[in-house]
Amino acid sequence: WPAKPQERHAGLRTLPGHGDTVNCVEFSADGTRTVSGSKDKTIKIWEVSTGAEVRTLTGHRGNVNSVRFSADGKRVVSG
Repeated sequence: WPAKPQERHAGLRTLPGHGDTVNCVEFSADGTRTVSGSKDKTIKIWEVSTGAEVRTLTGHRGNVNSVRFSADGKRVVSG
């Protein structure tokens, strides 16, 4: 639909924190958090309502290309 320019980006938020390109993002089932994976070899968990970074997970030896929350939202799997 042809939205007005100011409406097109309503609700969008930039979450600064990764040191390189973000390859993947997923929302938790309840919509309260997102998880992102990056070329910087990290995974970040974010609070949707505030945009706050909740946690950074390290340990990948290369790019993080996929992330998923478990059905209950208590775990994250990555690849």
